[in-house]
Amino acid sequence: MLKTIKIVGLLFGMFTAAFGALPAIAAPNEMLIEKDWGAYRYDDTAGRMCFVSSVPKESKGKYDPNNRGETRVFVSHGPDKSERNVVQVVAGYRYKPQSDVTMNIDGKKFTLFTIEDRAYASSEEDDQRMIAAMKRGSKMTIIGTSSRGTKTTDRYSLSGFTKTKSVIDKTCK
Repeated sequence: MLKTIKIVGLLFGMFTAAFGALPAIAAPNEMLIEKDWGAYRYDDTAGRMCFVSSVPKESKGKYDPNNRGETRVFVSHGPDKSERNVVQVVAGYRYKPQSDVTMNIDGKKFTLFTIEDRAYASSEEDDQRMIAAMKRGSKMTIIGTSSRGTKTTDRYSLSGFTKTKSVIDKTCK
């Protein structure tokens, strides 16, 4: 799981590089933008990595929006074939240590664990259940608590998720 976390963190770094948050060394290739989700691919000597990503449609909490970093949800594959369907939430702030994040997809609740500014499912089976719910769902809400104790609620649209996920499933087999 830790290897997967490091690779997904690398994907996020590549994604932010592509959009100007970091100097662009090697940007991922945009494969498809469908409604509220995008599908991306990155090829290097380690192999091919693919991911889908979206940003919240709405964010709430008692915080200064200028002090919060980029907030996103990712689902990624690769580069190792055993690393598929990894769900990752990037908060835009450091989570409260040893706290949980709640993901609610059209009434189905999931609990994620936190590491610094990211949240993950505790098992591959949980990743699979979240992805299945994302494919069937229309709305996703993520609730977390910052290291300063600020509760945030981010609402995502799932419109376009299924189509973009299908693209990465075919591209990163």
